[in-house]
Amino acid sequence: MNLIYSIPNKIYYIQNFLDYNSYKQLHKSVFKDPLSLKKASETWDSGLLHGMKKSPDRIDLDPSYIVLKKLNILLNTNPFCKINKKEIEFVLHSMKDGAGINWHDDGNYKFGITYYINRRWNLLFGGEFLFTSETQNGFIPLVGNSLVIVKPPLVHKVASVMKPLVPRKTIQIFIS
Repeated sequence: MNLIYSIPNKIYYIQNFLDYNSYKQLHKSVFKDPLSLKKASETWDSGLLHGMKKSPDRIDLDPSYIVLKKLNILLNTNPFCKINKKEIEFVLHSMKDGAGINWHDDGNYKFGITYYINRRWNLLFGGEFLFTSETQNGFIPLVGNSLVIVKPPLVHKVASVMKPLVPRKTIQIFIS
């Protein structure tokens, strides 16, 4: 587990989050097993999708899945950001060409966390995580087995995905 970037108490970017076998198991289950994904536009506020050509696909995940349990434990014990959780939600997001998420701040949550699943991702495919604060702004590239922990009200978005060979897949973790 390596901290790559942080703005203390706002954003933490951590690579090599899960051990290799757990990451491989999670990757296989997300890319190989058929999942009944639904359009995010069915439940999201329209502002999140303003200007996007397509809506992400999503599905709520069962927190009892063994790899999600491990992910949960590591989140609670990571040395970079103390996370006191009461309730936790796991959601798989899949983004194809034209999908993205507009600027927002996850205001109703204590933390919004993005775990990247894709093993390989070309910068030409878009889908970067962009953020802005009073003092800094930037982007986080897609690197498999890494995650971004955001403490609201940090404003962020996902740039539109552009012609990927495979969908951009993440697990969104929301902590109340």
